Parts: sequence; structure tokens; C-alpha cells
Amino acid sequence: MQLEILGWTPSLAAAFEAVASPSSIPARLVRIEGKRALASTAFGERFVDFPSRLRRGEGVAVVGDWVSLAAADSARVEHVLPRQTVLARRAAGRRVRRQLLAANVDVVFVVSSLDADFSERRLERYLTVVHDGGARPVILLTKAGPCDDPAPLLARARAVAPGVDVHAIDVLAGIGPNAPRAHLAPGRTAVLVGSSGVGKSTLLNHLMGQDLMLTGAVRQSDGLGQHTTSHRELFVLPQGGVVIDTPGLRELAPWADEDALEETFADVEALAAHCRFANCAHEHEPGCAVLEAVDAGTLDPARLAAFVSLRHELQLTGVQRHEQRRRDRSFAKLARGVQRLKRGRR
Repeated sequence: MQLEILGWTPSLAAAFEAVASPSSIPARLVRIEGKRALASTAFGERFVDFPSRLRRGEGVAVVGDWVSLAAADSARVEHVLPRQTVLARRAAGRRVRRQLLAANVDVVFVVSSLDADFSERRLERYLTVVHDGGARPVILLTKAGPCDDPAPLLARARAVAPGVDVHAIDVLAGIGPNAPRAHLAPGRTAVLVGSSGVGKSTLLNHLMGQDLMLTGAVRQSDGLGQHTTSHRELFVLPQGGVVIDTPGLRELAPWADEDALEETFADVEALAAHCRFANCAHEHEPGCAVLEAVDAGTLDPARLAAFVSLRHELQLTGVQRHEQRRRDRSFAKLARGVQRLKRGRR
């Protein structure tokens, strides 16, 4: 297979040459299974081994990564090449850490269905994550067939996604089936993200032209979908392009800088430029153009509340990240001291 089909570029080739040994070959990670991964090379797919430093911590490798393989050494991963973009969230649990979902993606298909799953607030969270990682978001509103009138939900999605393409689709009913393909091309990588049961696997099967992934029914009790995808995997499309499928996310805590909000909330930021104070928090300050827009009915108060809430969440996460790094450094220093003490007693 030609690596260019998978997204290989001259900049990646230069990065590979900088770290590769004479026997090394480049590859892209297709699927990760514990201590090994399935990787795609110019010579086909093969399973490769991971060193422990690439299986945990900040240096963890993820589906979509480009790597160099020590081909002469049982196809062991040597290096992860610099990433062009990333898709990451704050990992679940108490410890403050980043969880990578995919790497080197050009387009993120944010998939939500036109039923009980639809939520402007969830869309805002996905868009913040996508903007922070450097990829381009596209919103796909699935299950348009059973929806009596998709237009109101389409309008609501577009209102919280300025400048983002939004499509109502239903590949089973033949509604907008080619809309996703308009954002794909040979060498381009897309990733599917969204809640469980919104139709990601159905969409992937449609793009691949065959039933690769199982699809699950929606529960009648609450209208929510059931898990069908259990792992992340990269697929090469017959018509060109690459798609990474991901399991449904129950929650999405953004791992992002506050700057990511500038694109997600471009309408709020445009109003903020006219506030009396440069550091206006848009909560109670006099001369706040954003609050004036809410009072005038030109800005949805729920939209402003979401902006303020996400900003506070990102600020708190930033403080927690700093504190976690401080604790990690203190622990590492203590561990080095213990090791020196042990060596001194020998």
C-alpha cells in the first residue's frame, strides 16, 4: 500500500528521517491491543510490539499515530513521530490527566442523532475539544428519517457552531448519504465521535460499502443507543480517505486551553470585543456588551451560561494540571532520593 493513501506527507517523511535507523520503516497505527498494535506499512499490515514508555503516561501512543518501526527487531515501535493534530479529553477519574482519543486527523465528524441524544451543550463541548486539537469539525445529525422535521434542530446546531458545516443525514433512508464523503479525500483522515447508538457504526459501514461493524438498536425506554464499538480502529475507505471509528463517550470533559473557546463561542467573543473592560467576565460587570446582548434578546442566555461554565471548568482544570505536575515532580524527586539511598547502602 502506498503510504500517501494513509496520509503520509513530506513533513512526516522529514521527521522520520531525523529519528530512523537504517533498518527502520514508517507505519501508521491501526488498532492497539495492550502491549502490541496492528500497524499499516508500505508492505501491508503487521502486529508490532510496544515499549512500556508508549503504553502509559503523557507519551502514550494512540490510533492514528505515525511511528518508526525497528523492522529488524520483531517490528518493535521505536518512536512516535510528531503529531499534526490530536483529539483528547480529560480522562475519567480523580487523577488529572489527558486521554488521547486519536492523532493526525484532518476532520472530526461530531455525530449526534435527531432524537433524545441531541444537545447543544454537548455539541459545544465536542467543538471545544476539536478546535483545541487543531482539526476541522463537521457536525452530522443522524437518523433524519424518523424525525418529523429536522429543520428546527438543524437551526439550533448551527446557532452553536458558527462557521461549522452541519448536515442532517440518514444513510439507511437515503437522506444526505454523500454529505460525509464531501469532506473526505485520499490522504485525509476523519474520526467519528459521539455518544453510543447515534449511528457511527452504521455510517462507517456505509462509507466502507460493507457491514464491518455491528450496529445496535435504540432502547425504547429512554431513546438512547447501546454500545456497538468497543475499541478505536482505523479504516481505509475504498473511495479514498481514512476513517477512525471510536467507542461512544458517556461524558466529555474537555482537556483544552481557554483559547479553544474563541472558536467554539465566536459569537460571544465578537460581542466581548465591545465590553467596557478588557478582562470582562460577562457575569455582572457594568458595560458588558455580552450581557447587553442577552438583555436585548440577541444572545441566548443558555449560550452565555454554557460559555461561562466551560471557561470556569477549563480554568479549574488548568490549576489542577499545574498541581498534578508539581506532585508528580515531588514524587519523582523522592523516588530518586530513595534510589540514591539504596545504592549508598550497598
